Amino acid sequence: MDQLLPWLQALTFWHWMVLGGALIVLELLLPGIWFLWLGIGGLATGLVVMFADQMSWQYQITVFCAFSVASIFVGRLVMRRARESEDHPLLNRRAQRYVGQVFALIEASEQGFSRVKIGDSIWRVKLATGGTELPVGTSVRVTGFDGATLLVEQVENH
Repeated sequence: MDQLLPWLQALTFWHWMVLGGALIVLELLLPGIWFLWLGIGGLATGLVVMFADQMSWQYQITVFCAFSVASIFVGRLVMRRARESEDHPLLNRRAQRYVGQVFALIEASEQGFSRVKIGDSIWRVKLATGGTELPVGTSVRVTGFDGATLLVEQVENH
């Protein structure tokens, strides 16, 4: 600790700028999004220390922690709003796209399973009414999904 104390007492705004930049570069190299917010905290701390150059190292670290936590919360809000405002929210969720739609069975059901054709794909379906076998052409509504299997129920009067 005696060797670390002189270094901490000599912290300048350049140290924080380099730390912030290094964390942002680390974000580019590693998966996740945590280092970005810490990097922003480091850069913001560097700006504060640049204007308040007589700030003790304890306050500098406190400011870094405060900016990092604040940037994490702001970043989470921004990411949540960006996710909600997508113009194609079901783009990579093909099975979820079909919930509520009606399709016809292309083969008779056996042991509660059958198949439907959707576009140019054939999907495996599991009937909600176990034990009831349905003939080819029966209309079914997608009620959910389990992996790549669509969960369906028979549509009456369709």
